[in-house]
Amino acid sequence: MLRTTLMAGLVALSTPAVAHDLPTAIDCYQTATNAQDIDAYLACFTDDAVMIDVSREFVGQDAIRTWAEREVMPGGQNFNHRQILEGEDGYAKTEVNWATWVAHYHYWWNADGKITKMSPQYAD
Repeated sequence: MLRTTLMAGLVALSTPAVAHDLPTAIDCYQTATNAQDIDAYLACFTDDAVMIDVSREFVGQDAIRTWAEREVMPGGQNFNHRQILEGEDGYAKTEVNWATWVAHYHYWWNADGKITKMSPQYAD
């Protein structure tokens, strides 16, 4: 019984969050990343969005495009949200599976559901 419960929990953690569970901005990011579609990916962001990848900062869609084409799109099909850890209006901290790691992604978005700032970080 305990083994069955533990296995069910592990399966739930490895299953990506579905669209109705995620704010629009986060669903857009997950969908475009998994599709490895750079144009759909950039459509998730405002023109002047800021991406803070651990300690590097990329400002605007051109800089985010260059970074994403190099570091996100090649392994995009491996990206899945596990759960939302914190949330409020226009902000969420999520836990994600990315390749072989677990990471924390911080999202800020505007009233149109576009990402204004994002910060993927190693999990605590």
